[in-house]
Amino acid sequence: MKTVQATDTAVSIWITREQAPTGEQMLSLVRQALADRGLAPWAETEAECFAAGEDTLVIARPGHGRRLGFYFADLEELLGAALAGGPGDGSLYDVGRGYMLALAPEAAGPALYEYGAPRTLAPGWEEHAREQGMCLLRDSALAQLRGWFGGGV
Repeated sequence: MKTVQATDTAVSIWITREQAPTGEQMLSLVRQALADRGLAPWAETEAECFAAGEDTLVIARPGHGRRLGFYFADLEELLGAALAGGPGDGSLYDVGRGYMLALAPEAAGPALYEYGAPRTLAPGWEEHAREQGMCLLRDSALAQLRGWFGGGV
């Protein structure tokens, strides 16, 4: 059984005696709830799922231009992407056993997908990473790397 509340700014779905939905199923449920009420679909959706016993609560809201992350296990992969890619306006972070490049999704070129592993960054992740001293290069990280290792910007 599902109990649904939906407005243009939030959707909540209370599910009883059913298995908790996967991430893709959550997004589908949210899109359906908006459509059923004649509301426009959101370009991006942020959704959370809370399960307890036989009950599950899904809470969703419109997304706010999240940045996309690309994980690189080592410097060689990172430089491969930098030297093969476009201008890049992202920021680079040290994440312990590798590097995370964060940038707007529309700025991600094919080289990033070839050399790195895409990751969706949680809201506030970059602010947290900067507070923890993880930021290595802020803005234009790929262009800076090309300048240092590729003979020009």
